[in-house]
Amino acid sequence: MAIEACADLRGFFQGMVLEAMRRRRVGAEAETTEYVTDLLVACAGTDGAALLERPLVWMLDDAMACEDGVRMHALCATGDAALARSGLFAAPDDVGYFTEVGKFAYRGAAAEAQRAGGGSPVALVELGEKFPEFVEVLAEASALGDVTKALVRRYAAQGVDQPKRCLSSSMYVSTASRDGRS
Repeated sequence: MAIEACADLRGFFQGMVLEAMRRRRVGAEAETTEYVTDLLVACAGTDGAALLERPLVWMLDDAMACEDGVRMHALCATGDAALARSGLFAAPDDVGYFTEVGKFAYRGAAAEAQRAGGGSPVALVELGEKFPEFVEVLAEASALGDVTKALVRRYAAQGVDQPKRCLSSSMYVSTASRDGRS
């Protein structure tokens, strides 16, 4: 299987997210689709490391202890970490835990935004309501693009500054067609 660099990560991931949503029959507002696409782009860059570094329960505890104005962003980061971990990396036994934390975090972030007078953020509300569906969308998108978890795990097993070095700023994707033929 040949691997080549992908110059347009956002376009690549947006195509994968839209196709996964179609296959899974998950409907979403454009803002939510863009949010999930941006999350995948962040995971492919050095920003993605922050989503994987700390235990979710610590992230959630810290978020809940934040002052108003900061809490919403901390809850978003917790929801993002839960979604990325559950959709891209989690063992099946861990998905339930990540789902509960993610739903709680996104719902809390949406409530914080509403309290601050910013209205109802469509993406956060929808992710809070449909978190399990978006876990499946991320898992499907990952499989569609052959964004292999095995590569990330191999680097992690080797102790490479995981995940900062294995989730680089350019994503490498398989050139095999989606039906498995090269």
